[in-house]
Amino acid sequence: MSGSIYPTLSLTIPLFNILVDHVEDTISSIEESNENQSHEDNIFVLDNESKNMIKEAAKSCREKLLKYYNKTNTTYLISTILDPRLKLDYYKEHDWDEDMINEIKQMLVYFLIYFIIYKLLINKFFF
Repeated sequence: MSGSIYPTLSLTIPLFNILVDHVEDTISSIEESNENQSHEDNIFVLDNESKNMIKEAAKSCREKLLKYYNKTNTTYLISTILDPRLKLDYYKEHDWDEDMINEIKQMLVYFLIYFIIYKLLINKFFF
């Protein structure tokens, strides 16, 4: 994910969430289709072997996505908040736990404090 004329870091968390949700929905749909053999409401009208292959692929995909999702750090969380399109509302609208939202707010406050201190020191010693 990159843009040469605009930042994209703030979209990392939302995109990971969209991808993980989609993969989990696919797994759930296949599991439901295995339980309910009625083909009327089912998007998967496949033989069991094909369903199992898709389900295993989706599980592997979810595992890989979560592996890299767990490598995201404070920078990704803060960049989402600083993005005027997303802000802190993103986390609230997507039902993140209130404790996690408060933790993200605290990280932002620490980040801003360190940034201000850094700017003051740079200005004092170099200008």
